[in-house]
Amino acid sequence: MTSSNRAEDHRTRLVRGLRALADFLEDRPELPVPDMVHVTVSVLHGSEEERRAEVERIGRVIGSPLNPADADLGYHSAEVDFGPLRYGAMTATEERRARTNALMSYMDCVFPDPPSGA
Repeated sequence: MTSSNRAEDHRTRLVRGLRALADFLEDRPELPVPDMVHVTVSVLHGSEEERRAEVERIGRVIGSPLNPADADLGYHSAEVDFGPLRYGAMTATEERRARTNALMSYMDCVFPDPPSGA
């Protein structure tokens, strides 16, 4: 199976799963649902310029420019809403990736004291 076939197969399964979830929830009105659902494609590969270009391309397809507020946070993103559902694409700048990696380097290194009485 080629990577194109695998991607198409994944896409088909994903769309089918989203429809099945919608039917499942519609058939069970007693179940709670979230206030908002985000479906985000994370663009992870390529140079920062290539990743940003891919997010811009996706933005053109969905009719959404890059969100200028995200640039200050170190991200490039484009999104479109369908009521309480949001589809979008995002990537992090090299600076944001480095800051996140530095922060995550402390994971499992510092442990808080247990709550008193525990």
